[in-house]
Amino acid sequence: MRGRCGITPANWTFTATPSAYLYNTSLPLPPKSAGLVVPKSTHDAMYWARVTKGLDFSDADLVNPVLYNRILWKGMMGGRPYPAALSAANLRRSRQNRDDDDDDRPSPKRKTSPVPKPDTE
Repeated sequence: MRGRCGITPANWTFTATPSAYLYNTSLPLPPKSAGLVVPKSTHDAMYWARVTKGLDFSDADLVNPVLYNRILWKGMMGGRPYPAALSAANLRRSRQNRDDDDDDRPSPKRKTSPVPKPDTE
């Protein structure tokens, strides 16, 4: 492990690419990459302007992330229920049912106390 967490930063690069949805707009974008599938938006610009009216997009930190995620979910997913909030109980249940080792053998069953079901609204 020695030397892995040195003070000299590692060289790396990052190339930002626009969302494929943006190719349905009139924004000045770089050319589409070959094979890029441009999805059809679920709503037009007037809808998104109406439901985001009053949000301050001048800086990312000024947008309420909970409200914005709800707006996006409803606009993209329609009537599907919003995902339930994660709790420690959800995470424990997920870990108990997961087999994420790299071999083909099933994970041994651990004996644990029952996990309570999360409250439902």
